[in-house]
Amino acid sequence: MKRIHNSKRGFTLVEMMLALAIITIIGWTTVALMIATKDSFMTTYNTNDSADYAVLYSNGFENSFLEHSQNGHAGKFGVRMTDSVLEQNTGVAVFEPRQMKTTNVNTGLEVDKWKVRMFFKIDANDASRLVQYKIIVVDNYYSPTPKVVCTMDGAVWPPHVPKEKLTLSNYSSPDQLDTDLRSTYSLDASVWKNYVSLSA
Repeated sequence: MKRIHNSKRGFTLVEMMLALAIITIIGWTTVALMIATKDSFMTTYNTNDSADYAVLYSNGFENSFLEHSQNGHAGKFGVRMTDSVLEQNTGVAVFEPRQMKTTNVNTGLEVDKWKVRMFFKIDANDASRLVQYKIIVVDNYYSPTPKVVCTMDGAVWPPHVPKEKLTLSNYSSPDQLDTDLRSTYSLDASVWKNYVSLSA
């Protein structure tokens, strides 16, 4: 009579616990990697998208400002405090950008993704009357505490425009964002203004 020895046996408790520990570690590592990839994507997207908006505002301002100055037309150029619309005169928009929406973390309201501000400066000692500007793009998700995503500096020279035809002005009642940005970037309200005006 032949005796059969069955040498097969199951996993021990220690082996099972070790296998579960390894699977758990791999699972958490995968989740952490997915979250990091998503965050990296959103950071890159926000940086690129905000930079695109800064360029749009820069081109819109420079083109409209130069067109007015070369044709001898009056205009007031700046960004509305309420809706980030770049205007060439009071109530007349250069363009009204269509933005994707986001839900503000503080108010819970649906708002435009970006809030944009422009500040202008003309050096009193500069005979050429070079108009310098700073564009600041703020992530509106974090408003009222501003999270600046992009800044852009530029300058435009209006040829053959006399000194007396260029004037600067500020918002009549600046909001908290204006105050915060001026404080963060040391933008003295007596030097850096919200609007640059061109008289005919």
